[in-house]
Amino acid sequence: MKHTTHEISHFEIPARDPERLRNFYTNVFGWKFKNAAEQNMQYWNITTGTKHLPGVDGGLYKKGSRKQTPVNYVSTPDLNESMAEVEKQGGRITVGKKEVPGHGFTAIGIDPEGNSIGLFESANRGMFRSRGKQSQSGANRVPSKHRKDMRADSK
Repeated sequence: MKHTTHEISHFEIPARDPERLRNFYTNVFGWKFKNAAEQNMQYWNITTGTKHLPGVDGGLYKKGSRKQTPVNYVSTPDLNESMAEVEKQGGRITVGKKEVPGHGFTAIGIDPEGNSIGLFESANRGMFRSRGKQSQSGANRVPSKHRKDMRADSK
């Protein structure tokens, strides 16, 4: 797993006042929000980039508890293996493997200093950078079944 590229693929921001934070991020960064609420949960998808300069997209949701903090999700081709590695390295899994229908699976843990870290495994077993394609984010991605060499791209 150490030779696989793990990138931040998604982030989530909890909000006491979602309207206020949507206005803040729109006015400061130009982010776009789209209501994606399901099953009594207030949730908005966030688009941070443009067609020509892609960004890492995320979500904003109505905070359910004062303890909720922003979470960055790191993509992994094997969620179970990554969960085990988090614990082996001194972290702890706080929310076990859950399905995100149509997208994949997530888990949330904390690192050895208590910082939240999200893990994400894509439904199609992960997306990886096409060899030689480098960009800040949103690089040309190909399904892992089409990529035989899983080592990190050279810089």
